Amino acid sequence: MSAPDPRDAASAAMSCPLCGSPVRPADERCPRCNMTLAGLGERPSQFTRRSLWLWAGGLLVIYLLALSVVVLAR
Repeated sequence: MSAPDPRDAASAAMSCPLCGSPVRPADERCPRCNMTLAGLGERPSQFTRRSLWLWAGGLLVIYLLALSVVVLAR
């Protein structure tokens, strides 16, 4: 008798963190509540270090533009 493969048990036991319904490893969203499953199991996270820096840079540009409008309006 061979021991069960732990990868099979992990993929069979995967469930949605929001509603608890079972999900397959290939699912990108929960079939029941439509929550994104990125970052769970072997799925890559949707937020990489590069994307976070791009967001921070974009927000900084918007802030500086708004600040320049306020300064020029005086």
